[in-house]
Amino acid sequence: MRVILHSLWLALIAVVALAANAPARAETRVALVIGNAAYSDVPRLSNPVNDAMLMAETLRGLGFKLVGDGAQLDLDKAGFDRAVQNFGAQLQGADVALFYYAGHGVQVRGGNYLVPVNANPTREADVDFQMLDMNLVLRQMEGAGTRLNLVILDACRNNPFGGRGLRATTGGLAQMQAPEGTLISFATQPGNVAKDGDDGHSPYTRALAETIRRPGLGLFDAFNEVGLAVKQATGNAQQPWVSASPIKGNFFFTAPPAPASLPQQVKLQPPSAAATLQPAPATDCDRFAASPSDADRPASVPGVAFDQIDAGRAISACRAALTQYPQDQRLTYILARALQAGQQFDEAARLYRKAADAGNAPAMISLGGMYRDGRGVAKDEAEAVRLYRKAADAGNAAAIARLGFMYKDGRGVAKDDAEAVRLYRKAADAGNATAMNNLGFMYETGRGVAKDDAEAVRLYRKAADAGDATAMANLGFMYLEGRGVAKDDAEAVRLFRKAADAGARAAMYNLAFMYENGRGVKRDTSEAKRLYKKAADLGDDDAQKALARLR
Repeated sequence: MRVILHSLWLALIAVVALAANAPARAETRVALVIGNAAYSDVPRLSNPVNDAMLMAETLRGLGFKLVGDGAQLDLDKAGFDRAVQNFGAQLQGADVALFYYAGHGVQVRGGNYLVPVNANPTREADVDFQMLDMNLVLRQMEGAGTRLNLVILDACRNNPFGGRGLRATTGGLAQMQAPEGTLISFATQPGNVAKDGDDGHSPYTRALAETIRRPGLGLFDAFNEVGLAVKQATGNAQQPWVSASPIKGNFFFTAPPAPASLPQQVKLQPPSAAATLQPAPATDCDRFAASPSDADRPASVPGVAFDQIDAGRAISACRAALTQYPQDQRLTYILARALQAGQQFDEAARLYRKAADAGNAPAMISLGGMYRDGRGVAKDEAEAVRLYRKAADAGNAAAIARLGFMYKDGRGVAKDDAEAVRLYRKAADAGNATAMNNLGFMYETGRGVAKDDAEAVRLYRKAADAGDATAMANLGFMYLEGRGVAKDDAEAVRLFRKAADAGARAAMYNLAFMYENGRGVKRDTSEAKRLYKKAADLGDDDAQKALARLR
């Protein structure tokens, strides 16, 4: 009983205003967002790709034009140079420039260097040719004449090249003098090392993405709030640092709400023409958004919280929040999820489309799922592919994984196992657990790649360690069959039970099989029946047949 499911990384994107005082023209904001993790000669990093994608989504929602139309991931030296050069070119005529980097950074001779994924210096002099001097980025900003320049460095990690020729390098980054009109924010104090985080994002980037969506925070207030949040999250172990020159005027990532007394025609509007918002307070609506389950699955398919949530309560909470914040596409998207869980598919599809049209990538994915399955809309797999591709082009790893699934099954596109493998690998490298699982399946079955049970086991284990229930079930199956790993019925039972507790239907069936046949556990027909029934109630036809056989 084998299943490949899809999972969704939820991105909460707010639509916000640009400034506190009405400008004569729309403020032009340009950002270059880079995340380097897949280093070839030093240990890879876990979070920079996730962090960069989160920041890209957040900044897009704040009216920033992104260089490359999304996060730039795993850049080698040549790619890094091109990205910074393109950044400088696109800054001409802009008002605000923002540079964000997550990845390895090193301090050499008192200067700060960002590390491309192919860097491998053997002596100190190599840094000038293999790494990017941060002063180059500052010069691109200064030369553009932008009113405000922001540099954000989540790169204060241990020197990965210690003992390999860079003996002059110390931990963390050096303090930098901010040129006129510039603010530089470090994830931690100069010379210190920041934490990577253990939940998919660094504490600094998570706090930054959440804080800059809050309306009415001035520039320095925003970074002060980020610092306080990081100190709290790390138990005072990490303290972000800011270097800034005097900055003229006021800047808000998210503008304060316009006074109620202002006439409608002079209220500020962001580029999307949506009204200024405040994020809704935490409610059942937000708790539903935090569910780890797959947003584009129909409610009849088993999941974790997605199937167990009180959909009626979530719908009511989201409708109430939207009444107060009608332009918040994050709430629109969450309400659509609640409606889908409540099997109100037509209304869910309408709201997904509204949020997707406003640039919400998770909504594009969920709407694609409805077109794929014909729920709430006429079935149209080509339209599903188009929506997945649009979100994938914005750097969304979950969308890349879904696009791979469509190529694997030939749905909406010509069947192409090699392309499916390429997409799964790209999403897996970005940390998507579903893609890891699906790529493992391709190795197990020899589709698009040479059959390799050991590699399948490695990928299943990596996805399982990330919490993917389907991968746990698949790994259990490999232990059951002794494929790519020593045969171990007891370990198979442990994995099936863990996956079943997380809601994986296939694992319920397999665990019932183990009890029925006394493999890895004492034979227990009663427990087998219970588990078969649980799987059958979730729509498993094989479990229904097994249950009938045991009656």
